[in-house]
Amino acid sequence: MTTIAYDGTNVVADRYWTTCYGDKLFEVDGKIVGYTGPAAYYSRVVEYFTGGVKPPDLGDDAEVLVVDRHTGRVWLYDNEMDSIETEAPVAIGTGYQIAMGFMLGGGNAEGAVRAAAEFDPFTKLGGGMTEYKVRG
Repeated sequence: MTTIAYDGTNVVADRYWTTCYGDKLFEVDGKIVGYTGPAAYYSRVVEYFTGGVKPPDLGDDAEVLVVDRHTGRVWLYDNEMDSIETEAPVAIGTGYQIAMGFMLGGGNAEGAVRAAAEFDPFTKLGGGMTEYKVRG
């Protein structure tokens, strides 16, 4: 899967997709959207947020994090695209527990993803990281 972390200032994600590397974050209408789950469903999430299509079927292992770039507000979406508003710091993906521990200990989102990559076999930095700054 992956690790995506938001510390109230930045949203950071690794770029590992099991067999390749690629982005897991995108921006649409001032919202930063991060996706963890099967790579085959990433395009469904993009279409949902950019085209207003009906909620996609994402299987059981998907999570979505949405951050308003202007206000810093953050929502978590489950695999059925039901959402709940929460607060930073927040992390999703297989390395979320490591990332949360790092941020709750005073670290930032980039460090949280790096820490997750050290211990979570599904978070890797070989393809680098993607980072978006929140202006809120």
